[in-house]
Amino acid sequence: MIAGAMLLFSAFLGASSTLLLAIPENPVHAIANQTAVLPVSLRFSTPPGEFFHLKWDFLSGHRPVLAYVLTKCSGGALEWWQRSCQRSVRVAEEYQQQANVSLQSGSLVIQCVQPADAGTYRITVRGLDVFVTAEVNLTVTGAAAPTNSGGMNGARFSLVPNTVRLGLAGLVLCVLGLIVGEAVYKPAGCSPHHLEGSQEPRAELETLD
Repeated sequence: MIAGAMLLFSAFLGASSTLLLAIPENPVHAIANQTAVLPVSLRFSTPPGEFFHLKWDFLSGHRPVLAYVLTKCSGGALEWWQRSCQRSVRVAEEYQQQANVSLQSGSLVIQCVQPADAGTYRITVRGLDVFVTAEVNLTVTGAAAPTNSGGMNGARFSLVPNTVRLGLAGLVLCVLGLIVGEAVYKPAGCSPHHLEGSQEPRAELETLD
């Protein structure tokens, strides 16, 4: 099926009434963990009967998704969703809190879509004197990768404490080097201990005299 092409399916209701089922987008592309909408459009040339049944199935998973049922419909509105009906939506257990249907178009809405949801879906429209089906393909891609700007900023800020620590370590090494160098290369005559030792023999010589 060609992307962006509108697929039309029609069914005749008696001799003069027609149901037009249109798929405006096929395939449908969605991003994981976001909401996917499988759009359809239903048009009747005359008001439908008292009973109307719309069902979605996941063909690739071999399971139903939901059913949208309208009963005891009355009124002459051509738009089926504007008629006065008793409405009910029955969602399969696997799609509780995830799948829903647009009450105005019949489109299937899947929240927090996952790669496992990708595949072919079929919509079936059934009434007292109508039956028509169509298929829609859904593709799901992975979530968008985060930009590198945040990572670069984090790396840049993490380098600042390291730089400070390296600078302080270098300063400490320089101070220690100066202290050690002064102790090694200081002249012996300047040592106070040497001066005190040199005076003691002189005092003894004076006493012997």
